Amino acid sequence: MRDYSNMPKLNWQDDKPTLAKIKAQVMREEPLELMIPEDFRLDIDASACGCTTDSALLLECEPKTVMEALAWKNNTPHLNEIGQAIETARLVVDVDIEGRRLIIHD
Repeated sequence: MRDYSNMPKLNWQDDKPTLAKIKAQVMREEPLELMIPEDFRLDIDASACGCTTDSALLLECEPKTVMEALAWKNNTPHLNEIGQAIETARLVVDVDIEGRRLIIHD
């Protein structure tokens, strides 16, 4: 299992400053833990998003697909931009449902 302890963390907010910080981090191809609020829905179709499953973790998901699914479920279109940036940087997304976080990494 991957060690996430030394990754920078950022609390998700649906605003331009947060979006800019996330995009800057991923465009440098650097990992990021995106902490998700309680009212944000993380229930996605793992197989449709290209994820492998490990308990409550969805691992190495296709970034554009998973972010589109989350954007739709949560009415947050900014996630589509983030998904595109992650895909451009050739990174992947892990979804930690119990820990309420998205982990963006190589």
